[in-house]
Amino acid sequence: MAEDNNKDLLKGMSMLSKVAHFCVLIGEDATVKIFQHLPKNIVEDISTEITMISSVDKEVSLAILEEFHLFTRSKNFISSGGYDYAKDILYKSLGKGEADEVLAKLSRMKLAAQSFAYLDAINPKQLSDFIKDESPQTIAVILSHMEATKAADVLMQLEEDIKVKVTMQMATIKDVSPDVVRTISVVLEKKLESLLSSIVDVGGVKVVADMLNRVGPKSQDILKNINGVDTSLATKIKENMFVFEDLLNLDSEHVMKILQNVDTADVAVAMKNATEDDMTKITSAMSQRASDRFKEEFEMLTKVKIKDIEAAQRKMLDVAQKMIEEGSIDRDMDEQ
Repeated sequence: MAEDNNKDLLKGMSMLSKVAHFCVLIGEDATVKIFQHLPKNIVEDISTEITMISSVDKEVSLAILEEFHLFTRSKNFISSGGYDYAKDILYKSLGKGEADEVLAKLSRMKLAAQSFAYLDAINPKQLSDFIKDESPQTIAVILSHMEATKAADVLMQLEEDIKVKVTMQMATIKDVSPDVVRTISVVLEKKLESLLSSIVDVGGVKVVADMLNRVGPKSQDILKNINGVDTSLATKIKENMFVFEDLLNLDSEHVMKILQNVDTADVAVAMKNATEDDMTKITSAMSQRASDRFKEEFEMLTKVKIKDIEAAQRKMLDVAQKMIEEGSIDRDMDEQ
């Protein structure tokens, strides 16, 4: 049988080697499209394997193409006709032994893709807080079955020592029994049921602060009214806000970094109604050349609408907030 010949030809060849040969056979353009959907480490592994291929035997090539065709065909059986349907078809075409191998591979792939899908609904910080007391091995299994970007977000929220242990576990992890993965998934999902149903990021101090940041000067009136009802709450909101006055009170070197990322014309408009002291704070954070250019822009301004001044200040604040989040500049709340 052709299937038996194919099996003999590919005996001893790793799946990675088969994938590398397959990529060579389908050509560069098709391989690039496939690589765009794979994690970086997998692309590196396949690329390394490709460099080790000097020539491809015709019979081996046909055997590899046949195996991949069979593999994709059997996946279609599972998605359209169910597991039992796929099992019957594969048993008839391959025989029990090889069919069981293919079905086992498909089951592992399907399990890996679906086991922890419910974690997409959880904020990375909330999830990290929830799993931080689990063993590094368990956390590694969980993160290994998540999308790479989301897994990274969760990992970065963990304590430094746990982060290192989990990363090492993920780097050395080998095949994990589907039953173990399923057990971890089921237990974790049950534990998270209350969290999934009760926690939704729809409000909170930070959300209100971000909103008031964009309201402009009117935010101060809102804060005064809140302060009259709940002083503690008003203080917490204020601590999470970042207004133009806060920007002007940053260290000169931080102001300089912000100004380097804002158009001079916007800075001029933002400072249109500024006090002499505030103007000094801005110009002292500029080079002589930048200061001269700023003064030229400022002197050319005539009447400027309040909304335009607020919009220009918002641009500067957006730059400042982004740099604070990235760690490029510091904001000391004690100085506010």
